[in-house]
Amino acid sequence: MPEAKQDTLILQELVRRANSHTQRMRSVDEQMRRVNSKIDNLEQQKIRTDNLNNEKIDKIMEQIEEINRTVSELKNEISRLHEKEKIFAKNKDVEELSQLVDLLSPVKHEFVTWPEFNREIRKMKGEDEVAI
Repeated sequence: MPEAKQDTLILQELVRRANSHTQRMRSVDEQMRRVNSKIDNLEQQKIRTDNLNNEKIDKIMEQIEEINRTVSELKNEISRLHEKEKIFAKNKDVEELSQLVDLLSPVKHEFVTWPEFNREIRKMKGEDEVAI
């Protein structure tokens, strides 16, 4: 019987060790589940963040495209204004025309003779002689 008692002790030790290993396995398994859960949460959060960032980037790209269109339209408008500006009379031309109208105005002068007219034209142009 001493062998049976020894066998029982050995069997009890083996059962105790198996239970201890089972407990450790359950603990490790639970830790792995928690780690996997955290990883899944992090992955979902990253996906949500990436989606939000992509949406923001898309909006920014749309705004940049709109700004580019507006700048292009402004450049075209500026070009058209420059073309129209070339058609307008210069200040110097308007002043010269105004002086000529004043010179020939019947309200200010009764009569203007050709020599007076030519003399005034020479003064305005800075020339010495004007041919009749």
